[in-house]
Amino acid sequence: MELWTFEHFITFVPSVIVMIIITIVLRIFLKNKSYEVRMIPFKILAVFILISEVIKQVLSFINGYNLYHIPLHVCSLFLFLIPTMAFYRGKGEQTIRTLTCMVCMSLALFMAIYPNLIYSADNIKNFFGNYFDFHTVFLHNIVIFEFILIICLNLHSINDRKYDKEVLFFASSYAVIAAVMAQILKTNFSNFYECNIGPANELLNNVKESIGYAAGQIIYVVILLILHVAFFYASYKMYILIDKLSHKLLKN
Repeated sequence: MELWTFEHFITFVPSVIVMIIITIVLRIFLKNKSYEVRMIPFKILAVFILISEVIKQVLSFINGYNLYHIPLHVCSLFLFLIPTMAFYRGKGEQTIRTLTCMVCMSLALFMAIYPNLIYSADNIKNFFGNYFDFHTVFLHNIVIFEFILIICLNLHSINDRKYDKEVLFFASSYAVIAAVMAQILKTNFSNFYECNIGPANELLNNVKESIGYAAGQIIYVVILLILHVAFFYASYKMYILIDKLSHKLLKN
């Protein structure tokens, strides 16, 4: 259960520093521009995210298709939310932005605490040798970059509007869909089929041996459902704090 690896430290930390520097430069030139102008860097990265995913899906089909590549992971939500935030204008636009910020916040928290669960040291080592490893590292880093842009370029502010109901509905809906599909396809979407955390997985296996596989799996899935919803909601609340703090620090 190694939270950080040497590979994560020497790649992710410098990457974030570079992202922040680039965003500071962008802010100098764009802070007084219109919202749509400030959104241009965000839109460009959103397109890159979509292109990288299309390539991944095509390569997976060519190689016989791996069910794990179905976009039902938590991090697959970025593939839908970020482009929608970038280009959609209309009813529910503010809700989409809030959900996007919430999911970005959840990734930022995980990358700060347990990046080795998001992508492995092997993914980093094979970054230039395997497209799927490249995509894994690229996607998560670009999402962090998008989140930095949201905060520093003031691309979304919740203000006093509350989105608790929307957040809970979204989180619950995703968790149920991912959990059900993980069992049907026997594929570990978002850890709903089996646990990637060593000690927790050993405990789970012991429970299954004691009370039976079916009962143990049901208990595991229900607990994970609750944890998913709780973590999304906590990320939403954390983003509210970040949003308020950023407005105080970046008001000029």
